[in-house]
Amino acid sequence: MNINDLLISTNGKLIGEIDLKDSYNQIKTSSLDVQDGDVFVALIGANDGHKYVESAIENGAKILIVSKEVESSIPYILVKDTTLALGDIAHYMVKKYNPRVIALTGSVGKTTTRNLLYSLLKNKYNVLTNEKNFNNHLGVPLTVFNLKDDTEVLLTELGMNHLNEISYLSKMINPETAIITNIGSSHIGNLGSKKEILKAKLEILDGMDKKVLFVNGDDELLKSIDDTIKSGFNDYNDLVGYDLKSNLYSSSFKIKYNNKEYEISVDLPEHLLEDVLLSINVALHYGVDIDDIITSLKEYKSFDMRMNILKDKNGNTIINDCYNSSFESLTGVLKVLENETQKKLLILGSIMELGDYSKEIHQSLKPYLDKINNKRVILVGEAMEDLKIDALYFKNYEEVLDYLKGENINDTLILIKGSRAMKLENVTTYFMEK
Repeated sequence: MNINDLLISTNGKLIGEIDLKDSYNQIKTSSLDVQDGDVFVALIGANDGHKYVESAIENGAKILIVSKEVESSIPYILVKDTTLALGDIAHYMVKKYNPRVIALTGSVGKTTTRNLLYSLLKNKYNVLTNEKNFNNHLGVPLTVFNLKDDTEVLLTELGMNHLNEISYLSKMINPETAIITNIGSSHIGNLGSKKEILKAKLEILDGMDKKVLFVNGDDELLKSIDDTIKSGFNDYNDLVGYDLKSNLYSSSFKIKYNNKEYEISVDLPEHLLEDVLLSINVALHYGVDIDDIITSLKEYKSFDMRMNILKDKNGNTIINDCYNSSFESLTGVLKVLENETQKKLLILGSIMELGDYSKEIHQSLKPYLDKINNKRVILVGEAMEDLKIDALYFKNYEEVLDYLKGENINDTLILIKGSRAMKLENVTTYFMEK
């Protein structure tokens, strides 16, 4: 990519003089991250990036992309909207580098499925995937900007809070393959119903020329989508598992593929196995050998605060699952704990973005908690006050830490789970450092 590519992709106006054949280093949206030869894009959000133009220049920016005229000692490209310009550049780069694009979305399990699929594809392909939770209108372009000539597969999540957001992202990257993990209650406060959530997730098809779609075959709403979309399903979408054996730490099951039986083992509990099956299906579609898939799954380890199993110095086993929470993901973990006999401490934070459904959904957690024996429960956040059970209630993680400092907790199975806003990873850190 060179300066001329930036001009073409953004349809911008060049102010100042620069050789259009000049290349640049990287595209940055924070002036603090800018280094010699970078492009600085002045986004307008909570802060106006135009205020930091001088800082970006001091740090070595080669050229700016702005949406209003600025005083600058270096050339800049003037565009109508710098946020949209990010997407335009990303779209142009996908066309230029032409990787095979796999996009995935869903209410629960996006990141687990992406991590699993990355582990299955990476030994066969040079795969670029998004870091952290870079799955929105800013994160997806920032991922795409890392494309190189030798990138063979772009694998990225597409996230959303409202209608039309996934459509925009899908049209940006033009997937050849789409994955929908499930349709749950996440963001139901914004969208109003699961049918609207399904509608939003199906926007992943909007940027596709051919609809090669993999879905969770057990999800009732995904099974209800019309025949026009179903006609795009591939041959591997119906691969199913059987003879399941599972516990908190690992699972095994069998599949039949090409008239042969194979056993799959992975260090994940039962409620995440649909994500495993989806990943296997897609990997087979991309020509990954079944034996390589089996080996990769045996070696797979979860991370990023998603069902991480940790051991602290006091003999506690900690389920660090506090990256996010939803009704479906929380009840999935609680079902796993039903069969665990040791004493348990459940530290559960509020589920966010439920809107008018919040009280009903939080109260519906009670039957799942009632089935777990030998437990103490700590509930965190205002929404959890609707769950009327025998528990300790705290407003935030700071209050939880103050309480824990007076407790002697050992040889306990501790579940820590809540929405990102609850910041319960601080509780995990407390146990690991105590």
